[in-house]
Amino acid sequence: MAASIGGSGIRTGRAVSVRHEAEVTDLPFRAGATILIASPGCWPSPERAIAVIAACGFQVVISTELRYIICHSLIEEAILPVSLPAKTLIKLQDTVESDPGIVLAVDAGCGELRARGALVARFEVALPAARTADETNSRARGGEAMARRLLMTQRLLGSASLPGEVRMRFQRRLVAICDAMKAPGADAGRGTRRLDRLLSELARTGQPGAASERRARRRLD
Repeated sequence: MAASIGGSGIRTGRAVSVRHEAEVTDLPFRAGATILIASPGCWPSPERAIAVIAACGFQVVISTELRYIICHSLIEEAILPVSLPAKTLIKLQDTVESDPGIVLAVDAGCGELRARGALVARFEVALPAARTADETNSRARGGEAMARRLLMTQRLLGSASLPGEVRMRFQRRLVAICDAMKAPGADAGRGTRRLDRLLSELARTGQPGAASERRARRRLD
């Protein structure tokens, strides 16, 4: 079943699970799935893995502890990275592996993952900065984490394959988020949600394969 993307940013499709890096090479033989659930151990060679994932037509990757380079590369390929806690990820993999025909719905706008109409988990668009308990309780470090996320978004906007007017629209939204975060008494939670929505829309809008084409050109040069 091919994935579908509604106007609200909901992606639905059949899911497959991989737990080891070697299983990524088998993905071309598992045609029809568009949502990939990958254990953290699947990313020792991220460029190779993402090339296979993009070539197979996956539109969503669900994992945990994704590094900056992985998030960046997935979004460049117009693949939405979704972050779940490790325990939730394992339970989801067990569910998918026991029912290979299961269809998942990933609602990027609401941050919800559903199966058979039931809520499975809430999520954030995957971002590289890991948060410890101290970071969560520290306003100063929280500000640093948000600054890294804003910088990542700016770099993604610069590298994405977008029409000029679309890029400008995203840029204006990013500037508005930055300005709001500088205001006295800024709501950090609201700023985070706005940035997550922008990133998810950027992943949906960016041209798939743009990063692969650039890598191919560099190899030819």
